[in-house]
Amino acid sequence: MHHSVVSSHIKVLLVLSLFSSFIFSPTPIHISFLYFQTPTLSQILDYGRIIQHSPLAVLNPKTPQDISLLLRSISSSTKYNYLTVAARGAGHSTHGQAQALDGIVIDMTNLPRSIRIGKTDLGGNGKDYFFVDADGGALWVEVLEETLKHGLTPRSWTDYLYLSVGGTLSVGGVSGQAFKYGPQICNVLEMDVVTGRGEIVTCSEDENSELFYGVLGGLGQFGIITRARIILKIAPRMVKWVRLFYNDFSRFIEDEELLISMGEVDYVEGFIRLNNNDVKSEVKSMPYRLSIDEDHKFERKITFYSIEMAIYYDEEVAVQQILDRTLSRLSFIPSMLNSLDVPYFDFLNRVRQEELKLRSRGLWDVPHPWLNVFVPRFRIKQFKDLLLDTISSTPVDGPILIYPFLRHKWNPKMSVVLPTDEMEEDIFYTVSLLRSAVPSCSIGSSCLQTFLQQNQKIIDIGTSKAGSDSEIDNSRATENGNMMGLNGPVCIDEKKWGEREMGMMNCWDGMGAKQYIPYYNEEREWRVHFGEEWKRFEALKSKFDPLNVLTPGQRIFKRRDKGA
Repeated sequence: MHHSVVSSHIKVLLVLSLFSSFIFSPTPIHISFLYFQTPTLSQILDYGRIIQHSPLAVLNPKTPQDISLLLRSISSSTKYNYLTVAARGAGHSTHGQAQALDGIVIDMTNLPRSIRIGKTDLGGNGKDYFFVDADGGALWVEVLEETLKHGLTPRSWTDYLYLSVGGTLSVGGVSGQAFKYGPQICNVLEMDVVTGRGEIVTCSEDENSELFYGVLGGLGQFGIITRARIILKIAPRMVKWVRLFYNDFSRFIEDEELLISMGEVDYVEGFIRLNNNDVKSEVKSMPYRLSIDEDHKFERKITFYSIEMAIYYDEEVAVQQILDRTLSRLSFIPSMLNSLDVPYFDFLNRVRQEELKLRSRGLWDVPHPWLNVFVPRFRIKQFKDLLLDTISSTPVDGPILIYPFLRHKWNPKMSVVLPTDEMEEDIFYTVSLLRSAVPSCSIGSSCLQTFLQQNQKIIDIGTSKAGSDSEIDNSRATENGNMMGLNGPVCIDEKKWGEREMGMMNCWDGMGAKQYIPYYNEEREWRVHFGEEWKRFEALKSKFDPLNVLTPGQRIFKRRDKGA
């Protein structure tokens, strides 16, 4: 047997022996044993396929009490000082966030599926509101299928539904509905959470609110979500799905902002199309074929922008009136308007069609060097120029999303960090560079490294603030060969990124953006990311996970020994 395989088996046996005192014996909470297994390749990797960290073992919990028992045992004994724990749902993270090197990964999808509909008098106004209680390992597509049986649906979504409830609530959960209902974390009424100490806590805005707000968007640092109560609304029957195209960026973002202010539509997302071939191929490859004027003459080498909007409806006549009224106020290219009517479920599950196509071609399980950034409104054109300039030398296989949110739809008590609000504007933007690499562009390859360097350049410039004297600016000046001006622009040594000749410097103004689903390597970088909220975040960590057992893949806190 290969040496690495032997070593892996020894490590798993070691873990099992360490836990033998409680795996097979009765416990005070009536759990007779825990189910461990050797990690599979899919549990070592994630959707990003950029970082590969192998845990010692995988726990397949049968109940939340199993998770509690594991964490209580680790936090109560010095025998397990080296162990860390990560909860893994659908494994869709992109930078190893749900991995635990030489630790234990909890397979949340192994929890018994529990999705239950109920009613509550929310706010004590005498009006009943429907909700769904879903276990943390449930996939959103499963939640949708169950709620639709009752004519109900959650209000806020992600574009891809094969993600776990606990996973998206740990980061935020955004899509084109967020301008109207806020992110998924702002649609949660109550949760059951297992803290890093192993305590099972029910929390809400009124009960254990500190934990409630901390866990929502908290990157898995304070506890593991085992149940979430999510507010529902009456489900529509159909969706009018419309795409509009633009060749002018200013008109494109003006129309996006107009759409979210009008209140007529239910979903708005925007896309950057880098050339005419992208537009043509997109129309041909859409999950549901939308019509387009075949006589439209595409100009070469022009960047197009598109708005995808949707109006939910039950009656065809009413929705057509809304659409006509809405389109009359927009400045899109008339010959490129396309529209389709689809069932509500099919619209929400639209990305699944593309997934199946990519899987059939062997192009789904490939590296995904993704980048997600929240950008202040007054910096959005500057950020778009930075992004396009940075990636201009490499092919882009995957969508580039750019669309607005409303700040007042987000709860500032929660842990997600929004961009700097120097202009006191309610609107800010999300920009997502969702690239897929070819299968040969694997871990350690030069092509994957190029993508990651491009992402880092965008992060370095976009998240810096001109005139600031933060420690990250000074440290990056040394580490990346960049000059972060304390009272001026951010200057990048382009040779570092392989884009310019030696000695060329390219300077940009800092933009005050923030990473969404952030990834950094060191605590000091995280301090800058959280800014004024760092002390609160750190205090919550000390209170609910004092030994820093949970979610080591985020690389925020280093593991502490008990008694240190």
